[in-house]
Amino acid sequence: MTMLTLSKWGNAQAVRLPKAMREQVGMPDDSQIEATVENGAIVLKPARSAKRAIRVANLASVFKDRKEPYRACEDDFGAPAGNEGL
Repeated sequence: MTMLTLSKWGNAQAVRLPKAMREQVGMPDDSQIEATVENGAIVLKPARSAKRAIRVANLASVFKDRKEPYRACEDDFGAPAGNEGL
């Protein structure tokens, strides 16, 4: 366990996170951090960027059990109900 000190920084309080600790969780300099309070403890987590790549299943494996051939079609949304510009 690493002991850190809460220090005054302007009108706020701050804790410095050691570089070795930040590197263990993949936080480079100037990273944003999510802070929450859980069960009476302050929990800090690296903020994850919305641009992060998301892993998806291989399409071949998704459709491997499909029996019928694929046919492209359009969904029928019914007759126009207003002034749609279709």
